[in-house]
Amino acid sequence: MNPQGLGKIEWTDQSWNPATGCSYGCNYGPDGCYANRVATKGRAKKFYPNGFIPEFHPERLFEPIKLKKPSKIFVCDMAELFGSWVPDEWIEKILETVKLCPTHTFQFLTKNPQRLNEWIFPSNCWLGTTWDGLPFTKENVKILREKVDIDCIKYVSFEPLLAPFKGSLEDIDWIIIGELTGTAMDSDELGKVGVWALELCVQAKELGIPVFVKNRLANIFTAREFPKT
Repeated sequence: MNPQGLGKIEWTDQSWNPATGCSYGCNYGPDGCYANRVATKGRAKKFYPNGFIPEFHPERLFEPIKLKKPSKIFVCDMAELFGSWVPDEWIEKILETVKLCPTHTFQFLTKNPQRLNEWIFPSNCWLGTTWDGLPFTKENVKILREKVDIDCIKYVSFEPLLAPFKGSLEDIDWIIIGELTGTAMDSDELGKVGVWALELCVQAKELGIPVFVKNRLANIFTAREFPKT
């Protein structure tokens, strides 16, 4: 388990990585995504001898059981757990642990929300998808809203927010907004992202959706809200 909070992933208490790695190769610039940079070039490189190749770590499965304080746990912040390449067995074993920990809240986040319908999630799970403006995520919010038929908190992470979102947030319970982590932005670029973030905040307010704004955008928007459970 990795404690989170101020200066880290501020919308969760702990991150848990029984699986790591991703095969998407998202086009977030020359260094790829933040997690890939951390694993291959950053401070955690020594813990990833195989780079960002997808791997399963069964020795980590029971870490949440040892955590006594009820916590929000972000599952696989260093992986795409629902990627098409991930074996069913990995997900099944992770969900077995989740079912043993009803006092914790488990936050799942994927760029492939189609796979969420393949499993039964306990009610202490939050199911999220990423919409970043890249072509392969453009239908993710619609899929989560209309096709994921699971009675859990549904949320969307607009991070990194690379384009304006023109869809609907109806039936979404929470949104997170952030710019591209670890990348320099001049005032004009940050201002452009700020306009897109404002559009999301306005729609969310109209629908009564709580908003959590992070990173440098938090200097513009002070919203740090969580969904009601």
